[in-house]
Amino acid sequence: MGRTGYIKEDFVTTYSSPQSGSDKRLSLVFGDKVEILESSDGWTKLRCLDSYDSGIRYVKGTLSLSQKGCLKISMVDVQQGDGLIVETPEGKIVFVDGGDNKLFARHAAARYQYKESTPDSPMEVDAIIITHGDADHFEGLNELVNAETHRTKRKRIAIQPKRIYHNGLVKSPQRKNGKTIPDSKRLGTTKIQDGTRYIIDLFDDTREASPDQTNSSFEKWHASLDHWEARAQEPMRIARIAHGMDTTDFFDFLAEEDIHVDLLGPFTDQVTFRGKEYEGLPFLHAHADTPMLHLEEEGAHGSESASHTINGHSLAFRLQFGNIRMLFTGDLNKEALDRMLERVGDPSKLKCEILKAPHHGSHDFAVKALKTAAPVISIVSSGDQDAFHEYIHPRATLMSALGNSSRNDMGILFSTELAAFFTYRKECFTRDALADFFKNAPKDNYTKEELKQMFTGKPRKEDPAGMFHGFERTNFGIIHLRTDGTRLLAFTHSGKAGLNEAYSYTVDSLHRVRANTIKKR
Repeated sequence: MGRTGYIKEDFVTTYSSPQSGSDKRLSLVFGDKVEILESSDGWTKLRCLDSYDSGIRYVKGTLSLSQKGCLKISMVDVQQGDGLIVETPEGKIVFVDGGDNKLFARHAAARYQYKESTPDSPMEVDAIIITHGDADHFEGLNELVNAETHRTKRKRIAIQPKRIYHNGLVKSPQRKNGKTIPDSKRLGTTKIQDGTRYIIDLFDDTREASPDQTNSSFEKWHASLDHWEARAQEPMRIARIAHGMDTTDFFDFLAEEDIHVDLLGPFTDQVTFRGKEYEGLPFLHAHADTPMLHLEEEGAHGSESASHTINGHSLAFRLQFGNIRMLFTGDLNKEALDRMLERVGDPSKLKCEILKAPHHGSHDFAVKALKTAAPVISIVSSGDQDAFHEYIHPRATLMSALGNSSRNDMGILFSTELAAFFTYRKECFTRDALADFFKNAPKDNYTKEELKQMFTGKPRKEDPAGMFHGFERTNFGIIHLRTDGTRLLAFTHSGKAGLNEAYSYTVDSLHRVRANTIKKR
């Protein structure tokens, strides 16, 4: 065994062989765990222990290591939706949402390939936090079950969650027997108290909801819970959490590493229903139809809305490690953010160095809440998926407000959509057209010279049927954050090998921030 430790520098360039100028490079990052095997002839030979590439690598010169890891937070590009991974210095793993497609599972499978998980020996996930019950935040987690038997190794992963936390709300189908279900009946039993409609069907285990109350997304999710529960060596803890609950009870596994969680929402009220006391969540409302929504006075809302209610009661929490605080906001909307400012008591509980922007950059936000948070780094999860999922996220008003709310002139804003990299493909075909083209073109339609011109981009007589000019997403817009509690590194990848957009900061105990210079690689 060699000497193990963690990368101390922001970035370290490694090579596949000890030859200067090798183009097979891999950047190791602050906090990556490695094993140094030997040092000789001006090179350090090492093995990556928690990287996509677990093979042997070489670094020019010597390499000093830290004996302490760092907190890693990654916002995965799931297109329209949220999906984040939090990994502690000691390797505990927390998933916060998971999108509604395969992208989160694909990233997790590639990222944790070195763990070599199988259905008989799954990788432990210490907690899955589902901020709220919209499909674009949790349906993609079902793909982790499908990935257990994927034929491709780099897309294969098996997990075993230990804890599942959520806000307790379950959504029913929008229609039943050909009729639209009113919004007021889509979130279970309600009671009007003091002029406000409250939802009192709040579940610790959402599988307890009746079939009539459960939409197809929840049905799929419940099948995944059944799957994981059936093989769990110890009972999974499934619980509803909200502001005011004892966070040490739910997050003791993080407190062991001095990572602390403050629950900042949702906020329940006591409701009397048929002589019994319940915790209830108030129905929220559709927003005002104006682009200046974030500047509207409190209470400028429309009719009751099931979608705004489930979004506005997202699990909101602040995670703190050392001097670094990150505020997770789910899909909070303006009404919910106004409510948070009113109910949280001490506004300083919203202060943060890192802000996960609410609701993928929607224009339904409260500028006062953003200015109270005063982040240094803001991150937005959004992306084009298809016409059905297009919501114009992030909105221009939100992007401007995040810039104006930044604590100082060193603030930065990352968006998964803007961090993604696309390559222009001159010629693309539909699948049927491609098959037909290669079957018929050589003998019936085109000469060999015309075919050569077609695929080298040279002028041609006309495009064949089924051809279109398209783009390929060659790099997904993942956003990485790493910190040891004082140092803070934020970076994205690029379409060019070995190149990242990266920013480094130092934050003292009074949360004063100093920007650092990163050496070019």
